[in-house]
Amino acid sequence: MEQAQNLPATTVLVKAAGPIIIPSKCIVTKADGTVEEKEKVSLCGCGASANKPYCDGAHKQLISTDNKTV
Repeated sequence: MEQAQNLPATTVLVKAAGPIIIPSKCIVTKADGTVEEKEKVSLCGCGASANKPYCDGAHKQLISTDNKTV
């Protein structure tokens, strides 16, 4: 964890009932060990994405007509 102390701060935007957005360049290491460098990334925050760890918009189906989560 000492290495993390030397990294610059990262902005993370957590949307209610939606994705977790990192609006800057980042490195994503997936569960299978695959590493990808992204300029901007939207990560799944609801668990329903078929493209984890990335958001595919599946959270929209979890929201009822009155904008509350089901």
